[in-house]
Amino acid sequence: MQTRVVTVTARRSSPAVAYTARRSHSLPPSMPPSYRVALASIAALTALVACKDTSAPSGTTTPPTNGPKVATLRGDIAANRTLSADTVYTLSGFVKVRAGATLTIPAGTRIVGDTLAAGSSLWITRGARIDARGSATNPIVFTSQRAAGSRAPGDWGGLVIVGNAPTSRNANDALTYGRAGTPLVPESYGGGSVPNDNSGTLQYVRIEFAGASPTGGDEQMAALTLYAVGRGTTIEYVQSLESLGSAFQWYGGTVDGRYLVSYEAGDDHFAWAEGYAGRDQFLVGYQTHQPTARSADAGLPSTTPRGIQGYGCDISNDARPGCTSYLAAPLSSPVLANFTLVGPGTGVYGATVAAQANGIMLRRGTGGTLLNGVVARWPGVGLTVREAQTDTLRQRDSLTIAGVLLTDNAAGNYDAPGSIGFGQQATFPNTISATAPTATLFTSVPSGAVPAAATLDWTPAGGSPLRANGVTSWTPRIQARTTGFFGATMTPTSYVGAADPNSATKWWQGWTAYARN
Repeated sequence: MQTRVVTVTARRSSPAVAYTARRSHSLPPSMPPSYRVALASIAALTALVACKDTSAPSGTTTPPTNGPKVATLRGDIAANRTLSADTVYTLSGFVKVRAGATLTIPAGTRIVGDTLAAGSSLWITRGARIDARGSATNPIVFTSQRAAGSRAPGDWGGLVIVGNAPTSRNANDALTYGRAGTPLVPESYGGGSVPNDNSGTLQYVRIEFAGASPTGGDEQMAALTLYAVGRGTTIEYVQSLESLGSAFQWYGGTVDGRYLVSYEAGDDHFAWAEGYAGRDQFLVGYQTHQPTARSADAGLPSTTPRGIQGYGCDISNDARPGCTSYLAAPLSSPVLANFTLVGPGTGVYGATVAAQANGIMLRRGTGGTLLNGVVARWPGVGLTVREAQTDTLRQRDSLTIAGVLLTDNAAGNYDAPGSIGFGQQATFPNTISATAPTATLFTSVPSGAVPAAATLDWTPAGGSPLRANGVTSWTPRIQARTTGFFGATMTPTSYVGAADPNSATKWWQGWTAYARN
């Protein structure tokens, strides 16, 4: 007896709906050969029709008539799984790697988000791991399902990792994106107690055109969201491109990072809250326009886009529950060194948004250490510090900003004396206020023009103030905060910003991209 199984995938408008029809045909040995030939022909035609849709059940591949193989990932991944670089994978809906499983993604793999399935995204849940190791010449790319030229910010959700490190939000209320009763049930990230928890590895990874609202109208996802992720996790050489939401977002946790790039973010380039205490070195955030989604279902543009935004445990009216105070333990206390934040200048945002488009905003009880960075060309204030609880941490030496150069910011480099903020130069005397035009600071950063990735060169230009002014003598307290960074100690630099003026190596070139659609 012979059995044939035919798989058919059907699509509707958003959200995508897929079903599988299976038919078993018993073919008796005595059946005439002509009948067998006819049935085989019908089965072959049915399979050919099914192949016209690029979706396939999770775990299977469909060989198209030309081009790479294709496969669809959907639902839970509960056992170890290794993808293949010769296959393009579609994330359909919320794909979650579950505890005990590792998802391995080899260099050169391309993963696309289904633009018709609401919230399509990849989740590494608590206790699971991702092993995604691209290379400078062969990065792993997460991107829109649509062709180049037809892509848009918010075409899919993003990459989410949930770990078991500490966070200041209480265990019952620390819940990820999502809402009960929707296709996305939130995950808990509270109650963690393992600072060195390991959620895997991201190396040479691009995340493009992400940031859709996970449930249709809620807060947009970040390209990479890290919930309570531990220091055993490796994150380096990761780019976000044209995210509708933030690019990199940390909620608690201790994970370190280096060589992080954000080109065009709808919200913040780098944002943290709820006790984040990781260390990050060599970061670039670059903004020239306001990313806008294909439709409002994916989310609306942010009214407060910023280069860096740091919070403590937020108890304000618009926050989620579970924080007892801005200063709930553990404090938000990251170390960021060698960052370059270049804003869009004037005329890109409307007046209301422009007033909020600050280079750095630290508020609601965040601590932290910011060293050897540059903040330039933001429509709002270059550095603003809000709420008395945040300034209290500055007075306790738990909020330190030094070797940071601010220039060309339309509303001023600092908060005006007597204003709502505490970010005056007198408050942070080890920062540098300058007037140099942004384009003169770097080897090649265009003003107003749409760049190509290969032409962006963050190396300080000859005579640039970025070539000097770095803080090289760190206090014992700062040195203690940086010990153990990627197994060693975060290195002080004599230069300011993300690029070494004396190195021929341009760490961002080759694996990053620039595009608006």
